[in-house]
Amino acid sequence: MAKLVVLLSAFALLLLVANASTYRATVEVEEDSSRGQSCQQQFEQQERFRHCQRCVQQEIQGSQGGRWNQRQKCFKQCCQELQEVDRRCRCQNLEQMVRHQQQQGQFRGEDVQELYETASELPSMCNISPSQGCQFRSPY
Repeated sequence: MAKLVVLLSAFALLLLVANASTYRATVEVEEDSSRGQSCQQQFEQQERFRHCQRCVQQEIQGSQGGRWNQRQKCFKQCCQELQEVDRRCRCQNLEQMVRHQQQQGQFRGEDVQELYETASELPSMCNISPSQGCQFRSPY
């Protein structure tokens, strides 16, 4: 009886170790999938964060008003764009998105500062890293 308990315990431990190593390998492969690309390539692949651009623009210009469902859908799409980019590239690419919008002349004056602030908060709004948001080299 004691031999059976020891044998079953060893088998359970073996299964636990095998399962943990399989999980670890899966996570590492998923995280490495976009690491072969530069941040710029990832930015272009995400179409310059077009959903995030639209959300930030609508947020600043207040064009969605009380339409909670549209706002929620917009940010959900933006968060998905951010999640598909390496964690190390998120802030860099968000800053590039902001500069692109600024160069397009979409924002002026106080709206530029709000643009930087809103974009810097996107990771925390999406509950992804960096959870404290991004620190941009803002002109303000």
